[in-house]
Order: sequence, then structure tokens, then C-alpha cells
Amino acid sequence: MSSLLMSRMIQLPKRAKVCSSLIGALMLAAIAPFSSPLNAVQLSDGTTVFESPPRLVSFVTTRNRTYDRRATYYVTIDLLPEAGEPLKTLQVSLSQGRFTQLDYRLDDIEVFQGDRNQRGAAFPISSAEYDDDTQTLTIHLATAVEPGQTLTFALRPVRNPTREGVYLFNVMAAPEGDLPVFQRVGTGRLHIFRPDGRDPFDF
Repeated sequence: MSSLLMSRMIQLPKRAKVCSSLIGALMLAAIAPFSSPLNAVQLSDGTTVFESPPRLVSFVTTRNRTYDRRATYYVTIDLLPEAGEPLKTLQVSLSQGRFTQLDYRLDDIEVFQGDRNQRGAAFPISSAEYDDDTQTLTIHLATAVEPGQTLTFALRPVRNPTREGVYLFNVMAAPEGDLPVFQRVGTGRLHIFRPDGRDPFDF
């Protein structure tokens, strides 16, 4: 085998390494703009979304009897560390049930860190409104809550549903921003009973 051929055989691996390095560099350059840390997820149209939406931990009531005017619904959510955006607004909508006039005492809503058994710091709200047509309660926090915390919303209905049955609530949350997008947190479930076990509307 000639010395020239041997030289070419020896040089071939080195050239392959150089090509491989160039290809790798080009790939990294192409990926770099997309692989930078994204703490805030803002879309091209200006809307803001959670990178990882909050998660519903529990949805419970202190009293599950029909007509009860002393019930409190505790909605506990986890605002995950990887949420990417602080939480600003929560929505709770009645999605299934045999009652169409559920309303809340808007001035009695509380928001605090932790759960109902271990209350932490309170978070003031800036406003709360209830839409009768969509049966949706919307709560706006005065200051957005940073990721990595557990929050509980204490809601006080005017009264429990008048009819016995299972009631489902759709829970949504939106981050801070000029154009926030609501994302699903989970579905709450309450079972309301009559004290005597009978439904006066059933014949």
C-alpha cells in the first residue's frame, strides 16, 4: 500500500471529526434561541399563559346539607414552581347540578396560603364578581401570587343547593398580564344531601 494512500486513510477520521464538530455547532446554534429558560410564557399576540397550569388539590364543603346557609367551600390549588407566571385570577363555574341559582357572598371571600387546616398568610382580593347566566365566580387577587405556593380560596355560598345530588365545578386560573389566558385547574365535586334523605321535588 502506497504511503499516499496510507496518509489519506489516516486523515479521514480527522476530517470526519471536523465535519461532526461543525454539524454539532450548527445544530446548537439553531436550537439555542428555543432552549433558553422560559420563566414567562408570552405568545406572539401578547397573551400570557402558565407554562405549567396550577393543579387542583381539593374542593370541599364544611356543610353538605341542602339549604344550609353556613357552608364554606374550600378550593385548594398548587401553584407549581414550574408555572412560569404568578397567579392573578381564579374562576369557579358550576358545570353540573340540579340547581340554577347558586350565588356567593362576595364580601366574605378569603384567600390564604396553605390549606384550611394550616392557614398561612392572607392574600387580599381586588374584586370578585358572579355571572348568573354562566354561574361563574371570578376572583381577582390584589397582588399576583408567585409560583411554588399552595393557595386556598374560601367561598361562602348564599346557601347550599336546594336539591340533593352531585354538583361539579370547573376551576380555571389565569396568570398576570395584559392579555391573560384562563387554563383548566381541575374539577371540584360536592355531594349535597337532604337531612331527611328525601327530595321534595321528586314525586
